[in-house]
Amino acid sequence: MNKGLLVDIGGTNMRYAIASNDQEDISKINKTEFDTLDFESFLRKLVIDNEIDILIISIAGPKINNSIRMTNRDYSINSNQLKKNLNLKECIILNDWEAIAHSYEYISKEIETLKDGSAFNNTKLFLGPGTGLGAAVSIDEIVFPTEIGNTINSSLKLQRNYDIQDDSLLVLEDLVSGTAISKIYELKTNKKLSSEGVYEKFKENDEIAVKVINGFIKSLAETLSDLALTFLPGEGIFLAGSLIRSLYKDINKNDFNNAFLGNRKDAHKNILDMISINVIMKERTPLYGNLKLFKTITKDCV
Repeated sequence: MNKGLLVDIGGTNMRYAIASNDQEDISKINKTEFDTLDFESFLRKLVIDNEIDILIISIAGPKINNSIRMTNRDYSINSNQLKKNLNLKECIILNDWEAIAHSYEYISKEIETLKDGSAFNNTKLFLGPGTGLGAAVSIDEIVFPTEIGNTINSSLKLQRNYDIQDDSLLVLEDLVSGTAISKIYELKTNKKLSSEGVYEKFKENDEIAVKVINGFIKSLAETLSDLALTFLPGEGIFLAGSLIRSLYKDINKNDFNNAFLGNRKDAHKNILDMISINVIMKERTPLYGNLKLFKTITKDCV
């Protein structure tokens, strides 16, 4: 029997669980502070205590060869080095959105529909506005992580949705993310609030918070429209993360759909009309992506 240690690392905390190839789900998810100085020794104890032979880690950051340098901490992880140091059969690292895309089998029953569609190929787009803007594309279960959040071509156009003009907001995630909501609210009010705080103000009908949240929702729809024509996700777009789970019930579906379709030519509107947009309501999705990969690599093991 193979046993796997599944780890999902955030900027402050990490979550982990133990998996085995004779169980279909994760039995217990643990949460602890992510300490870069103690990380490898922490893993070593878990590996030894639980007789782990496979380690799968999801982490925010671009994956180059077998290494990921974190986007929100000065820390790098190399899977080859960890495999050697911890004496493992296998060690795999995934970009966090790569992991979320792999999780589809486990999250497909916990999805709300923002826009209906009609499938026309086997491509899915996974995207989520959080601290940044993460995305990955899945084609026949082959996953391609992206760095969409750091592209710049849409930034000036999207600023109009917030009625701002600021040269410091350079990349897409400066305008479509939880961090963007906080920054833009501060630009307008000179007050610092988290995206959750701005959302609370929005629910209280605070005029500026309403402008910021509505600007975010429109910017998200327009961004998804461009990405839909870029990747043609015929099996749909899937939005994940706590921010979109919170906002989902406050999104006017007709307005969102109109912004998504935009002023496109009929041929392109017809394509966009076929693409569904969905909100993943399940939490801890990267760990379930790690589990899916663990199951895939151990499916023939006894």
